[in-house]
Amino acid sequence: MNRVTLLTLFTLMLTIPLFAAGYEFESDHYRVTSEVSTEDAESTAYFLEAMMSLYNDHFHFEVDELPDKLRIRIFASKARYDTYLRRLINETRDGFVYLHYGDVAKNELVGYASTSDAMRTSLIHQSFVQYFRSFVPEPPLWLREGFAVFFEASTYDPDFDAAIYKENVAWLDTLKSIMDGSSREMPLTLEELLTIDLKDARDRIDVFYPQAWGLVSFLLNSTNPDVNRILWDAISALSPTADIDANEEAVIDEAFRWVAEDALVEDFLAYVGERRSFRGWVEFGIGRYNASDLDAAEEAFVKALKLEKDNYVPQYYLGLINYERQNYGLADYYYQAALKEGADEPVTLYALGVNAYADNRFEDAVSYLEMTVERGPEFRDRAEDLLIRIRG
Repeated sequence: MNRVTLLTLFTLMLTIPLFAAGYEFESDHYRVTSEVSTEDAESTAYFLEAMMSLYNDHFHFEVDELPDKLRIRIFASKARYDTYLRRLINETRDGFVYLHYGDVAKNELVGYASTSDAMRTSLIHQSFVQYFRSFVPEPPLWLREGFAVFFEASTYDPDFDAAIYKENVAWLDTLKSIMDGSSREMPLTLEELLTIDLKDARDRIDVFYPQAWGLVSFLLNSTNPDVNRILWDAISALSPTADIDANEEAVIDEAFRWVAEDALVEDFLAYVGERRSFRGWVEFGIGRYNASDLDAAEEAFVKALKLEKDNYVPQYYLGLINYERQNYGLADYYYQAALKEGADEPVTLYALGVNAYADNRFEDAVSYLEMTVERGPEFRDRAEDLLIRIRG
């Protein structure tokens, strides 16, 4: 093969598009191009519009004044996505990535088609980064990534075309261990967190992410309005034309400089210490239930359900609590909910049978107890004893 032929082939390779023509859909603020389908582009655009509305409830940017629509690019496969990223940044990613060039018309959020929870989380995280940097290109990393993690667990209701905030406590147990000294990781000081650069953030990501999220959560959720004010002052201090160092300095000067650092850190530690993850609330609730403190147990399991509404454990224990209170109808409701969410069938069916018997619903009790005998031999003796009592 001669030199001219090789040069021609190389030129052809460069002109082969990395992205198929795809399907495009434009919403008010997004231009989505997808290799999958027009429907995929459309549903992604509506999802992101709803998420933008949720983000803007906190930041109040003038979204209708964006100079161009935000660009989203979705590949049909991970392999095609990897090829695209290698050409642009010489590396690959498992999730979405926001490519920032400093020009809204060129910046883009790219990923590949997937229905996994991890990809949905990545899309939320990176779409917040895209939204934020479209208005403030160089914000402090703790503010950018802390809020991105803060929104990660949010969901979308297509029927109402609305994003629903759900608190993300994925980093809470890690943060608690860092701050109480039980982790091998040393916490970042407040100054280190407020001024961390990208390299250090990546090197200490297992400390940076929980602390950045924790600081945002604390500043937002503190019952002290002076603490809440710090966050709003920090956002107000940001400049769209400043570099990251200047924005960090402005945030420190206008939001953090006037507060006593020791008192703020002490309040933060107290806030983190009082917070519980789903697992923490469940463990606390079980302990209170075993101690016959039904009110505290109920409160704990209700809080656990707010964090993971589809988990059967709080539902089952709320059934037990209401059975002990003789609220048999409510106990039945929670047992049924636990069963629907995957609770152990023999255990829950037996509980339903006992509850129905106590409520004088003998026909229901027989049905549940017979299913218990059939599906859980370990409960056979207890279920059959109760069946004999019912049948006389």
